[in-house]
Amino acid sequence: MKPTQTRPSPHHSSRKGAAIVAVVLHADVSPRESSTIGWLQHPDSGVSYHILVHRDGTSTRFVPDDRAAWACGQSKWGGLVGLNRHSLSLACANRHDGTEPLTPKQIGSAALWCDYWREVWGVHTVLTHADISPGRKSDPERIPNFRIEDYRE
Repeated sequence: MKPTQTRPSPHHSSRKGAAIVAVVLHADVSPRESSTIGWLQHPDSGVSYHILVHRDGTSTRFVPDDRAAWACGQSKWGGLVGLNRHSLSLACANRHDGTEPLTPKQIGSAALWCDYWREVWGVHTVLTHADISPGRKSDPERIPNFRIEDYRE
C-alpha cells in the first residue's frame, strides 16, 4: 500500500532487532492535518507516526515501517516496555475532543493499512494508545464513532 505523500520525520530510531508485534492506533489531536505534518517534521517535537490518515482518507508516511516511530512514549503491553520498537503507529487526523467523528473514508483507509501490515509484517494485534498507556493517554477512544473492531481481523 502506498501513502498519498511522504514527509520524512527526523524522529525515529532503529528497532534494534525487536519484532513488530502490534499496530497502535492514535488520534493526532489537531484541527488540521497541516499542523500535524509541520509538528512531526519540526526538530523540537520528538514525535512521529508511521502513517497519518487524513479526514479525506488520504495518508502521509513519516517513518518507514522498518524503523521505530516515536508515538507510544511511556508504554507497556504483554510484558513489553516501550512499544515504539515493537509497533507500527497509525494516527487518524481528529481533534479527539469527544465530538468529532472519524470520516467513513478515514475508517476505510485506516482499516486498509491494518490489513496491509497484517499481510506484510504478520501483525495481528491492533491496540490503542490508551491500551498501552492507561491513565496517561485516551486516544483514540474518545472519538464518538471509534470502534476497535473496525481495524481487527
